[in-house]
Amino acid sequence: MYMQENLTPHRIAVLELVRAGEDHPTAREVFERSARQSPRLSFATVYNALKYLTDAKLLRTIRVGDDAVRYDAVMEPHQHLVCRVCGRIDDAVGVREPILPEGRTGQKGFLVESISVQFLGICAECRNPEKAGPKKKAASKKAQGQSMD
Repeated sequence: MYMQENLTPHRIAVLELVRAGEDHPTAREVFERSARQSPRLSFATVYNALKYLTDAKLLRTIRVGDDAVRYDAVMEPHQHLVCRVCGRIDDAVGVREPILPEGRTGQKGFLVESISVQFLGICAECRNPEKAGPKKKAASKKAQGQSMD
């Protein structure tokens, strides 16, 4: 069992970084953000804190295709909008719950342990690269097969 006293200052800092953002960062992104506040924090410390916080059910992981694992601070069941151009992940709002809730047996006695619904598409910034920053413009051109010269 994970106890409050096991939440070290580093773990609390990592948890707060994930909770503070509206995105779903990778371990590398959490490390880069933490470096701004605590430059002496190593990647291994951040990674281990994320593992602990996930095991403690204070964060959950999201996998999209073969990309890196991302972390989510919203523990209630919810779905995600995934941009296939830039990889951005947003929470989907107002989407109905799946037919088979977690912990229930469904067809052929299949026990549902977790549910992950992801809607793949293109985010507003990638659809309109003129309003996006340079990174988004490059990703949008790449996705459309255009030269970036």
